[in-house]
Amino acid sequence: MKLFANKEIRYLFLTISLLILFFLAFQIFIFTFCQNVMYSILSISLLEGVSISIACLFCFYNQNKIVEKAIEKINYFIAGDTDVRIECNKEGKLYQLFHSINTLAAILNAHTVKEARAKEFLKNTIADISHQLKTPIAALNIYNGILQQTENISDVKRFISLSEQEIDRIETLIQNLLKITKLDAGTIVLEKNEENIADMINDIVCHFAYRAKQEQKRIIFSGDDSITIFCDRIWIIEAVSNIVKNAFDHTKAGDTIHIEWKKM
Repeated sequence: MKLFANKEIRYLFLTISLLILFFLAFQIFIFTFCQNVMYSILSISLLEGVSISIACLFCFYNQNKIVEKAIEKINYFIAGDTDVRIECNKEGKLYQLFHSINTLAAILNAHTVKEARAKEFLKNTIADISHQLKTPIAALNIYNGILQQTENISDVKRFISLSEQEIDRIETLIQNLLKITKLDAGTIVLEKNEENIADMINDIVCHFAYRAKQEQKRIIFSGDDSITIFCDRIWIIEAVSNIVKNAFDHTKAGDTIHIEWKKM
């Protein structure tokens, strides 16, 4: 029986069984050889009850000590000692419970570490975006100061164009910050479908076609037109677009940006 997998319960049952057999044999002896049978049986029954009570009390006392130690360890864990564990190197359901508690503690530790890393990443990302926002804002202030002092139409157009680029850059950074915040809050639901990669890349190329013409750059994309991927189309396009945008930001006029995909 599973009940007797616990060594303490097994020993208690064995002890009670031996006591009952012993006193039963003693009663048979009394019936056979003693004259005052009633008095003897009463005394033996009382002694038997006391013996069984002591055996049960001893067993329950030990069980209570084990549970108290486990509760103490759990309280240490709650207080912040995440490395504490309950001893569970014996057999029985109680020690299986302790093992499950230790496993749960390990899982909670792993989640805590993961959450801490995610928060640190979010913190660093927000700090990085905040720092990046200073550059286009400073540039806009400079362009605005120049525009206020110049009357040359060509210079005005040039600095207006530069201002628009910086404004687009600010908008992109703010959108990225909002998306990261939504991801952290878990408010974004991915809608996954089977999507053709070539179609998504074509949409990206069309989006950057005007900028490529303005900056005198080329975009070349190549890959198997039949390859599909199970994904959220909007987010994949967003992710690849950010990579392409970085490529535009770090290349010069006359350069070529290659986009290639293949099935591994």
